[in-house]
Amino acid sequence: MEKKEKFLKFPKDFLWGASTSAYQIEGGTVNDWSQWETSPKRLADLKKRGLNQRDFICGQACDSFNRWKEDVELVKELNLNSYRLGLEWARLEPREGEFDEEAIKYYRRLLTSLKKSGIKTVVTLWHWTNPTWIADIGGWANKKTVIYYDLYVSRVCRELGDLVDYWLTLNEPTIHLANGYLKGNFPPNKRNIFSAFKVFKNLIKAHNTAYRLIHTQIPMAKVGVTCLYNDFTPARRWFLLEVFLAWLFDFFNNRLFLGGIKKNLDFIGLDYYFHDRIIWHPPFIKNLNKETTDLGWEIYQIGMYDVLKKLQRYRQPIIVMENGLADASDAKREKFIVDHLRQIHRAISDGVPVKGYFHWALIDNFEWAYGWAPKFGLVAVDRETFERQVKPSGYAYARICRDNEI
Repeated sequence: MEKKEKFLKFPKDFLWGASTSAYQIEGGTVNDWSQWETSPKRLADLKKRGLNQRDFICGQACDSFNRWKEDVELVKELNLNSYRLGLEWARLEPREGEFDEEAIKYYRRLLTSLKKSGIKTVVTLWHWTNPTWIADIGGWANKKTVIYYDLYVSRVCRELGDLVDYWLTLNEPTIHLANGYLKGNFPPNKRNIFSAFKVFKNLIKAHNTAYRLIHTQIPMAKVGVTCLYNDFTPARRWFLLEVFLAWLFDFFNNRLFLGGIKKNLDFIGLDYYFHDRIIWHPPFIKNLNKETTDLGWEIYQIGMYDVLKKLQRYRQPIIVMENGLADASDAKREKFIVDHLRQIHRAISDGVPVKGYFHWALIDNFEWAYGWAPKFGLVAVDRETFERQVKPSGYAYARICRDNEI
């Protein structure tokens, strides 16, 4: 007799969503990223590497600033009960102290439409990009940026606070720090450990002050942060040096920032993409890579369970805010989603307070320094016409969201 497949039911009121960021989808934004992308040095570097410059400039992105209604319809079509979107600081405050009323109206219309459709709203206040006037004073290396950020947050609370269910103060702050101030491959393209330390302190202060500020204006607000939390494991669990190195990587990459903000969190937003198998000698990371994404990232769904269990120490609700893969053929995405959801369900069964899952991303979009090649979306977007087309994996995810089970 054929054995029936077991369906795994998720908790009532589980958040089923998808994520986006403002710069990656809206288009027509002028900020520190758009300036860097079109700078002579950046364009010359792309040319030297034999790459098409057009493939690495955001430009009109997915034209979501004009097509936001289409995106809301996609959220509804995919049976999502929640949606994570970003606010573009540079769009809202293009010059110091001058807020753009049309930008405020744009976000208010978008959030109102989602709320009227019964969609929970998750709003990211900062997702790596800065207004040019902030970049001009040194960005997050300047402690004044924390003050300006708080003023921006305060205005957003007044203008949009009644339409926000969950607040994310910062998106993956350690990635901005590592790539912008240590590796030098994100704006502002520095390699200075002293500047990196200043950025680290200022981003922690920015979250903590914004947390208190939001709660002062909206006492019942739910405020968190998203952290890219890699699963560091020793290649050999019996080899104490590799065990220690895995702990060290985990401490500096994952736990150090969270330790500075843990008293000012209502929930933790988890972004999980990477498993890192640690060996005792350089380059220290050596994955088996039995299956990989288009970007060569290892697919390692067990890591989802591992990091959720590690986050349990903070005694806070956890929402998976990003999890996805670059998969242009859409051949792996459905299985990827189901496999990772199985690990989430396993963690919930073991007492981890996971409250939701947001797939990255709702639509194919501009993928930062990787340009346009990676396809992370549940929905394809034509770069010329901006036409949206739900992928087979998108419909598969829609069935999961509708039934609340896998």
